[in-house]
Amino acid sequence: MKGGVQPGETLKGGRYEIERLLRAAPSKDVYLARDHVLDCAVVVDVSADAVTGPGSAAAWEARVLGRLGDHPNIGSVIDHWHENECSYMVSRHLPGGSLQDVIDAANAAGEPLPVDRIFDYSEQLGRALEHIHGQRIVHRDLQPRNVLLDGWGTLRLVDFDTAISLDDPHVQPMATGRIIEHSAPEIAAGASADERADLYSLGVIMFALCEGHAHPTRTTEVGVPARSVGRSELERSDLPQGLKTLVFDLLAPRREDRPASAADVLRRLDAILNAEKDLEALLTSDETTVLEFKSSLRTPVGPSRSGDAKTPTELKKVLEQEVLKTLAAFLNTRGGTLVIGVDDSKEIVGIEVDYPSTRGSADGWRRVFDNLISQHIPEALGSLDLQLAPYRGRTVAIIRCRVRGQPTWLDDELFVRRTASTERLRTKQAWEWLQERSRPAI
Repeated sequence: MKGGVQPGETLKGGRYEIERLLRAAPSKDVYLARDHVLDCAVVVDVSADAVTGPGSAAAWEARVLGRLGDHPNIGSVIDHWHENECSYMVSRHLPGGSLQDVIDAANAAGEPLPVDRIFDYSEQLGRALEHIHGQRIVHRDLQPRNVLLDGWGTLRLVDFDTAISLDDPHVQPMATGRIIEHSAPEIAAGASADERADLYSLGVIMFALCEGHAHPTRTTEVGVPARSVGRSELERSDLPQGLKTLVFDLLAPRREDRPASAADVLRRLDAILNAEKDLEALLTSDETTVLEFKSSLRTPVGPSRSGDAKTPTELKKVLEQEVLKTLAAFLNTRGGTLVIGVDDSKEIVGIEVDYPSTRGSADGWRRVFDNLISQHIPEALGSLDLQLAPYRGRTVAIIRCRVRGQPTWLDDELFVRRTASTERLRTKQAWEWLQERSRPAI
């Protein structure tokens, strides 16, 4: 860039000493320097803008960063001034490289990024966007090269020279509104951008974190729309299904189909993580009075039993009945948790085995389950909490049951939980149980 500085040169009355060039770009050069006042390493952006002074791109970026204040996931500005037809902006040096460097290093090692790091980085970026959007700022240039790491591995979003303010529609950044491969389709089409444009770019980054490369819908030219991506293109078996779904929801070509806000993205990430942790805790336990595993709701799993002459429809009803009995028993005893999609040996079968009879999706499975409860034990609907937990490429249903104040009958029968099994009470036993249940606690 014309108007750059040289290593060894000092700026601002000797405060900043230039050490070396970090990056050269048409719009600005970025230098590593030493701040002799704060005694720390800093980065100096030097821009020789066509327009200098308060209306320059550097001034705009400094204003945006000043407005955003101090946030652990956003770069901060230390100093800014104009001199010799150049604009200078100083920020703290982040020595951990960029998120693109992290992705490239994983590719070079031939090892995908661990799932926990994908969640960590995604959450940090989500928090950065939540703060930015809360200040009515849209970044518009969110990509791995604009996400830097400090010495402790914390992400910081930088390069706000193309950001826009939704509160000041007439104030536009002086930097060129270039279209990059991580831009949302509406930006490529020349339409106005809102917060959901940044969410699309977040989806692009999350895809790259998962796969090690940019997704096939990247946009590089104005007016060229992004094509749809098949959801099968995230093939890693260790990725929770909920994470895959979130990535492609973020990559929806229509912004109306994306999550509404960064806060929504953070809530979904948290739910995915908690579901997996809950399931892992359950898998370390054995069946008890308050825990049972079922392989399937509707589809027989494993080899057929010798001499079993039941039709598939009859077998489906048997499986459904076993699930209903367990739930009724939990509701009548101490409460409990039923896990569907895990066999007795703790192998993950997944509710996917039921998909042929539940319209091929988790939503279809949920509707079948809700209909089953509504038909047979409708009074229990308010006492059941269904959670679908993505785990190792499969989906497991976790149904938590709260004890009901009234008995839960299933086809005029009472079931209770004894040790690790469900037991049907005979008439006399049921009567004694009802009498015992009706006695006031002392």
